Amino acid sequence: MNSKNIFLALILIVIALALVSNVSAADNGTANDNITQYEDSIVTNLDFEQSSEPSVVNKGDIFEARLSVTNIGSETYHNLTIYYPLPAGLEVLIYPVEYQNDSMWVIDTLYPNETNYLTLICSALISNTTYVFTASVDNETVSTTDVYCQPDIVPPDNNNTSDISHEGLIKSISEGNSLKETANPILLLLFTIIFIPFIRLKY
Repeated sequence: MNSKNIFLALILIVIALALVSNVSAADNGTANDNITQYEDSIVTNLDFEQSSEPSVVNKGDIFEARLSVTNIGSETYHNLTIYYPLPAGLEVLIYPVEYQNDSMWVIDTLYPNETNYLTLICSALISNTTYVFTASVDNETVSTTDVYCQPDIVPPDNNNTSDISHEGLIKSISEGNSLKETANPILLLLFTIIFIPFIRLKY
């Protein structure tokens, strides 16, 4: 094989390598464009709804926190991860296996026009607190809702005896207290009107 043929073969190899490199770069560019388009459209192609039942609770009460997502686009999403952290001061009692580490909801496949649901059964641990549930995708908040835990109820003061009942009046008199110390002026007046004439008639 003479040198002319060798030189021609080398030129053909270089041209072939250049063509392969250009095709690979074009393919990579197309792939990157598709990924960028997918990431930009994922939030706009998903519809989120949240609710809680009830939305106002007391400390120790159990309630449901619900989140739903609907694929309103034409793409099928795989391993869709929705960040849905459990608010501090709550205990989650019942949850599906798709809810991981008290923070992530991972959906294997979400087809177009399909809706998937997440339900958490929670217990409120801190009174006088608003628990905010926030769902986000790719660091973008897509839905929020809140549950309010009311302040602790203070029991009434049973030692307050400003109102003396009829039974309490009789008990107080039997224990040796005077009418003036136990009865209000109206009861004292009624006692005077009823019993003094009766005593006068009898004696």
